[in-house]
Amino acid sequence: MSLVPCRACGHEVDTSALACPQCGATNPGHKYSRQQRNFVVALIQLSIAAILLGWGGWYVWKTTVPMVREILSGPQTEQTRE
Repeated sequence: MSLVPCRACGHEVDTSALACPQCGATNPGHKYSRQQRNFVVALIQLSIAAILLGWGGWYVWKTTVPMVREILSGPQTEQTRE
């Protein structure tokens, strides 16, 4: 069992300890707390979702708008001059 410094107070704790005996920090042997890891994962997921939503919106705009314009403009007829 190796000892590492607690990420919160620096007290030497075992890597398998669930809490620091001095300051009470959870997972003291890990560099980041569970809340920090969850926050980073949530930011990554939101970024990916925003990119996919943006790309999807752009794709729909580029494919459907020309079709709608064509449908709304109606049939093209030639006008003859007299």
